[in-house]
Amino acid sequence: MAVVTVADGRITLTAPFHPDLSPIAYGLRGRFLGKDVGWAFVPEHEARLREICMHLWGVDGRAESMADTTSIIVTVEEMSIGNPVFRKFNADIYLGGCQIAGVLKTRPVARPGKGVRFLAGKPVLSRDGLGVWLSIPTGAAFSLNVPRMALPFVASCLAGHGHITQVD
Repeated sequence: MAVVTVADGRITLTAPFHPDLSPIAYGLRGRFLGKDVGWAFVPEHEARLREICMHLWGVDGRAESMADTTSIIVTVEEMSIGNPVFRKFNADIYLGGCQIAGVLKTRPVARPGKGVRFLAGKPVLSRDGLGVWLSIPTGAAFSLNVPRMALPFVASCLAGHGHITQVD
């Protein structure tokens, strides 16, 4: 997930890709230094970066919080027609900052996100003109590991879209 590190007069944010992160980071005059390092910022942005971590991933950006993880099973029960979580046009499906399903860049094939294992059902891809709809049908279930701290955030993202069963 997302870890904020303060060292050598700068702050770095190491985090997985999230579609909303780049515009926010550029707004704080952050610089992307590569996948291994992440984003670099001036020290006065530490409090704002921790707020961003809570907003995008439901964590405080501390490494200790990332180490305390739990396994969950999410069962999809999409009830929202206007703003579905598990149906996207020309976009990957994210839940609580984690990529749940995506589309291969080289060919139109739906695939699970990194660390996501489907137990029932699977991502479905359907063409619509020049675009594609990516969806996870109601009744599908998948497992993933999340920081324990992020459980309330993930649960709030699922309101009206599914439910969580905590495995451990």
